Amino acid sequence: MKLRTWLLSDIGVITTGIILTLIVLAESIFPLWAPYFIFYAILAISIPLTLQTYQFGRFWTVLRTYWRVTLGIFVVAVIWDKGVTTWLYDRILVELGVGGDPFYSLSAATEVLAETAALKFGITPDAALMLYALFILVWAPLGEELFYRGYMQGVLRRSRNFKVAALVSAAFFGVRHATHLFFLWPQVPLVAAGSWVLSAFVFGLLMSYLYEKARSLYPLILVHAGVNLIGIMLSV
Repeated sequence: MKLRTWLLSDIGVITTGIILTLIVLAESIFPLWAPYFIFYAILAISIPLTLQTYQFGRFWTVLRTYWRVTLGIFVVAVIWDKGVTTWLYDRILVELGVGGDPFYSLSAATEVLAETAALKFGITPDAALMLYALFILVWAPLGEELFYRGYMQGVLRRSRNFKVAALVSAAFFGVRHATHLFFLWPQVPLVAAGSWVLSAFVFGLLMSYLYEKARSLYPLILVHAGVNLIGIMLSV
């Protein structure tokens, strides 16, 4: 009971976020299955499910009521994720003479990550990317939304205002994404990792706003999966 009470406190949320970030960082660098992570994925789902800090509601009722804001957030998220932080950012890098450099370019860095993972597991880079694609299509929309919005934002929102809850959950969400690139340790592409933090942070804020409006994780899961799917289709 004491553990549950602690997990439902503000300090418990922050500490849990730090611990899970360190776990996924370690899983990205050291274990035999890196860059894929297992323990983090399990904990990110099991903690909110155990504590039941999330909100879902009735699927069709939620979508009928909030389809406009859901569609609006989806459009903005696609423009931000694929237009600004991918296309525009890569164009700026080209103008600066570092286009295609994995130290600066997130798209180039993820290609290096896939190639390195393929060598480690004795598979093709396409197969490594397919495993990653499966992960972000199946687990990410559910696991990340359950933990960062359902647990972190949900608990913080009980004692803090929306801005604080959204900023904290989005910050942890952003930093967590950069841990993927630590698989390339010690040659970590720090600028690319930083761009991923910013990209995911803003995306996290959009998801936080949608959760605040809809009071349900259903729209967030759909938007998250849709944006990831578009990203995979554009990379094929």
